[in-house]
Amino acid sequence: MRKREDESLSIPMSAMIDVVFLLLIYFIVTMEDEIPEAHLAINLPSLGARKQDQSVAPRLLEVQVYKNELRLRGKIMTYSEIDSFLKRFSSTGKDSTVMVQVSQRARAQDLVTALDLCRKHGFNNLNVLTIND
Repeated sequence: MRKREDESLSIPMSAMIDVVFLLLIYFIVTMEDEIPEAHLAINLPSLGARKQDQSVAPRLLEVQVYKNELRLRGKIMTYSEIDSFLKRFSSTGKDSTVMVQVSQRARAQDLVTALDLCRKHGFNNLNVLTIND
C-alpha cells in the first residue's frame, strides 16, 4: 500500500474577498442613523393630571455654556453671579426646570461646574442640550 502524500490545497482568496466586500456594502447600505433625541429623558404628564396643573406653565431657567463664557437667560455672567442668582431663584421654585444648553466647543469642566451649581441649590429637573454655534 502506498501512502498518499499531503496535497497542498489552495483556498481561492479572491472569492472570499468578494464575499467580505459584499457583506461590508450590505451593512453600510442598511445601517440606520442613530436618533440623538431618542436618548433624552422626557417628562410627560400623567394620564390623570388635573386641568389646573395643565394651566400653570412650568418655570424654565436657561443656562448657556460656551467655550469661554457662561450665560444665564442670554446675559453673560460669571460663576459667582450665576451662583447668587440660582440661590435667589431656588427660594421661589426648586421645582423649576433648568435647561443647560452646551456648545459643542465648550469644555466638559464648564458643563460639570454649571450642573454642580444647579444641583447645589436643589434643582432636580435638569436637562442638557447640545447646541451648534
